[in-house]
Amino acid sequence: MEIPLRLVARKDGSLFYGISLSFRLVMGGMLILLGAAIVLEEFRAGPIGWIAIFLLLLGVIYKEDWLFDVNTKTVSGLVGFYPMLKKTQLTFEEIGYIQLAAFSKGTVPGSKEEESSNRDAFESMRGKDSREGFKSSFDFARRKKLYIALLLITKNEEHYLLDMTPARRAIRLAQAGKALAALIGCSFLDNIAE
Repeated sequence: MEIPLRLVARKDGSLFYGISLSFRLVMGGMLILLGAAIVLEEFRAGPIGWIAIFLLLLGVIYKEDWLFDVNTKTVSGLVGFYPMLKKTQLTFEEIGYIQLAAFSKGTVPGSKEEESSNRDAFESMRGKDSREGFKSSFDFARRKKLYIALLLITKNEEHYLLDMTPARRAIRLAQAGKALAALIGCSFLDNIAE
């Protein structure tokens, strides 16, 4: 399941990139409803009910938030499950650039096939799917899963994954990357290196 991250501007000009409050409310509401149903049935839920409760609980306690604070010129990241969150703290000066990078499941890194799949991912993101017109279901099954990742890269070449989504829906990552780069004052790369 893909958890959609949202870019939200705050009153002070800072940007928040993370899981929206509406997602947390929906997960919490479903957890309460399913939990109440299980209590009303005197805890006689089957395995599927308990699995659903567990997955909803994970959805409620998962956190993936990045705050780009314009006042302190810092980036703060919290990722993980409560109470075991991985914290990241960077200053704007440490950030080299923000980049969109293609990722293709099912390819060998550095191969010609990966290069071709990466190009296909960026074309798919821009609405020009070069893989249209497949003749058989066998060709459809062989298609690579194309993703676009939004990366924050420091001047020391440390990579931080901000978000990743299927290529056909990645235009929102480009918009978020441009806004974040403009706030930080760094460059934004959204093309494949030739």
